[in-house]
Amino acid sequence: MLKRLLTLTTPLALAACATSHDANTLSESEAQGRAFAQANCGTCHALEDGASPNPHAPSMRQAVRRLPEWMVEGSFERGVQIGHTMEMPVFVFEDKDIANLLAYLETLKEQD
Repeated sequence: MLKRLLTLTTPLALAACATSHDANTLSESEAQGRAFAQANCGTCHALEDGASPNPHAPSMRQAVRRLPEWMVEGSFERGVQIGHTMEMPVFVFEDKDIANLLAYLETLKEQD
């Protein structure tokens, strides 16, 4: 009986503990930032934790821990690739993209 109960409740408990950031749990700005990251960063970086598609690229959570927010924001504004190799593509960010991406990255910090 206990085994059956554990079999039924374990998936529910795991789902409750999941930290995936879907559009339903994020503000509009955070969700747009996540969508931007998925479209522009997700081919190399894992969006939260886990193995990145490019083994040399940190997850977004690891990347956001490396530099202070003001430095990341300035990097986005100038298009400078602070801390990246030549593999990193150059992006031109719109102001709204920067704000949305920073809002999403902040959610990754808040989970710690």
